[in-house]
Amino acid sequence: MNFRDPFGRQEKRREREYASLRQKLPGAGITTRADAEQLIETVGKRGKYGLMTTIALSLLLMLLIPQGRIIFGAAGALVGAWAYITSRKIQGHVKRYIKEELSTDSDSGSATPDDSATR
Repeated sequence: MNFRDPFGRQEKRREREYASLRQKLPGAGITTRADAEQLIETVGKRGKYGLMTTIALSLLLMLLIPQGRIIFGAAGALVGAWAYITSRKIQGHVKRYIKEELSTDSDSGSATPDDSATR
């Protein structure tokens, strides 16, 4: 029993998210390990750019409208945290996809020539 998730709801949600992503990746052309690693890099860059844009926009709005500093600061923090967490989740799911789906393909492909060489 996990005290942070006693009923397993978070784990079930993560599994549904991963299953959805696993179904969409081959349709998006992510069929090799290199493609998946490039996707991880792209998602990381987009997350960083989104976070930097959110920070810049929040600061600009806080300077232009001083009465709304608290609101713009809080909204910027929430959007920034959401962008960071989402990009990390996607990267984790893609890493899991590489580990579970793509590693088995590359292992089975590399095992065939070894078996024929030993016979």
